[in-house]
Amino acid sequence: VDAAYAGPAWMLPEFKKDSEAVGRIATSVNVGGAKWFLCGFDSCFLWVRDRRFLTDVHSATDIFMAPGNDDIYSPEFKDWSIPLGRRFRALRIWMVIEYFGTDGIKAFLRRALDQADFLRGKIAEHPAYEVAIDSGLGLVCVRFANENSTERVGDLSRHLQDAGFLCYPSQVEGKPMLRVALGGSATREDDVEGLWKEMNSFATTPEAGQGA
Repeated sequence: VDAAYAGPAWMLPEFKKDSEAVGRIATSVNVGGAKWFLCGFDSCFLWVRDRRFLTDVHSATDIFMAPGNDDIYSPEFKDWSIPLGRRFRALRIWMVIEYFGTDGIKAFLRRALDQADFLRGKIAEHPAYEVAIDSGLGLVCVRFANENSTERVGDLSRHLQDAGFLCYPSQVEGKPMLRVALGGSATREDDVEGLWKEMNSFATTPEAGQGA
């Protein structure tokens, strides 16, 4: 399961059922520390149900190499992936957890959830827009309610980027939409309000067509 963005939300009680469901079916789970866990690029967390899936593929052991002591408390990480060397990331991750603590990280996650709920609420109230998919997370997916134009979504994306907001076009079920990923460490409520102001301005201009 690629949970690079959503994974950190599983530490919140309201997402416990999601984490339990993944735990029942997944053979591996990857969570990105840089996307929504304050750890910066590049860091990630990988859980595997059976490490033999990795070692059977990547093992680099032969008679001329010193035997390793591969057990649960002392894994031979050279056999877990292709690289033989890695940058030291553990201290940075430890410092984030030590500095913020679990309560601080949970508060950070909930702030992004509140920001996303605010934006989804504004979108739901506006006749020009609709929520394409309610992720329940800090990812807001928005599209035009009365038109199915890739060009219009691209125009909105460029308008927001010109205003200082980086939002990428995407598609769901073949229909164009815009992805707004909240959860940045420096993203404030007034930033989200400013984003909505620009979206509202775009929708009410003559060029927005049916969105007016």
